[in-house]
Amino acid sequence: MKFITGIREKETVEISGLPAEDYEGKRVRVNGAVHTIRDMGDVAFVILRKSEGLVQCVYEEGSSGFSIRSLKEESAVEVTGAVAKEKRAPWGFEIRLQEIRVLSEPAQVLPLAVNKWKMNTSLETKLALRPVS
Repeated sequence: MKFITGIREKETVEISGLPAEDYEGKRVRVNGAVHTIRDMGDVAFVILRKSEGLVQCVYEEGSSGFSIRSLKEESAVEVTGAVAKEKRAPWGFEIRLQEIRVLSEPAQVLPLAVNKWKMNTSLETKLALRPVS
């Protein structure tokens, strides 16, 4: 007889768990918000933002089964890909993208760019948009 506990195993992996365990070369699923997209032609870097920090995902034109053109910044996504060591990336690894599932897209563009280190706005604007800034 099978008992139902109401607890389902987590399908996604947290960033802090990836370096600790041996995930190199393995396929993982991570969710987060798209922080920035740096498109370099055949290769694009999609930086995901989570509560723990940022994780770098690499999109390659031929090896991924989707188009990066439809992806928007600040979208909530779930990415699937293989973990690869990369010393220049945050946390010392990156995810080579195989799939992206968009969970939600922003209704409007944010009034301030939250993905910049420094916001070049006036104090009045920062105070008016306190929840975002």
